[in-house]
Amino acid sequence: MPEQAGSPSDTYRSAPVATGERLIPEAYQGELVHAEHLARYRLAARLASGRRVLDAACGEGYGSAMLDAAGAAEVIGVDIDAATVRHARERYALDAREGDVTALPLPDSCMDLVVSFETIEHVAEPERALDEFRRVLAPDGVLLVSTPNTREYLDDNPFHLRELTTEEFLGALRERFTHVRALYQQNYLLSAVLDETALAERDPDPPRRLEVSKLVGLSPGRELYTVALCGVAELPDLTVDVAVAADIHEAHRLAEELREWPRRAAQAERLVGEWTARAHEAERVLTEWTERAATAEHLVGEWEARARLAEAETATYRERADEAERLVGEWQARATEAERQVHQLRENLMRMRSSLSWRLTKPLRWRRALAARRARP
Repeated sequence: MPEQAGSPSDTYRSAPVATGERLIPEAYQGELVHAEHLARYRLAARLASGRRVLDAACGEGYGSAMLDAAGAAEVIGVDIDAATVRHARERYALDAREGDVTALPLPDSCMDLVVSFETIEHVAEPERALDEFRRVLAPDGVLLVSTPNTREYLDDNPFHLRELTTEEFLGALRERFTHVRALYQQNYLLSAVLDETALAERDPDPPRRLEVSKLVGLSPGRELYTVALCGVAELPDLTVDVAVAADIHEAHRLAEELREWPRRAAQAERLVGEWTARAHEAERVLTEWTERAATAEHLVGEWEARARLAEAETATYRERADEAERLVGEWQARATEAERQVHQLRENLMRMRSSLSWRLTKPLRWRRALAARRARP
């Protein structure tokens, strides 16, 4: 299923929580995506009568119910989400089963018609899903399958694991099926003239009979969705012209957005100018701080040189201080020795003066000293 958005309406609370990947009719009533899905299932309903039908990736079950109402002998829906399967059983009384399209919970050759719309792009290996569709088909069974054309499908869908071009899609089918009929689904704007009753009608059943013509043409490969009818045996006749008209509120919304874009563009230009000015100011500040950083680096280099010089001078002064301490120690030792010698001399002198001979020779020393003074000029 293609990406969806939004939540169920208040009348649809029994449905599984919207994940962005399942169409909920009540939530998308009248929208283009609703019309896309209904158009595909209307086409499939033309093949359902009397056939055993598998709706692979059946979602909440509205499409399977359409196939059942078209007279299918049996309809089995398979979906990977347990809550969705449970809802399909409860709301539509369907034979809905939980399962993966790359490993269908069905025996070989058991289905006459396999329908799978907007499914294989959600599989990392789409070829495995196609192999499973081929496996469960009866020898004369047919497959009706669709996928977005990646060249034209512009939505960035995070749930799509691998999108295919038209050529890749049809090539993979032709490797598995003898007969492949390519069909193309494209969205158009439709202008219709209706009476009051038809204008008020919103129920898609029964189909509205309209005379429709086209004003534009496209080449294969330019379609939004590629649809293919495939089989090993000859394909059944199938009238393919089918369309479902949607509301135009999406076109109105697009027009409003287009009117809004000039204002947004002007706002963007103003912001660009503002941010350009900020960028210029940032560049100026950056240049200023770059210059400051260069000056700081120069100063750091200068102070590092001074620090190295100071360290060298400090080492020199430490050496001098060590030498001075050594000399001080040496002179302290000499002074201590001198003090010791002086003290010893004093003690010797005292002993000498206190001796008898010193006292007896005192007059002689006195006369000698007197004579010496007289002899001085």
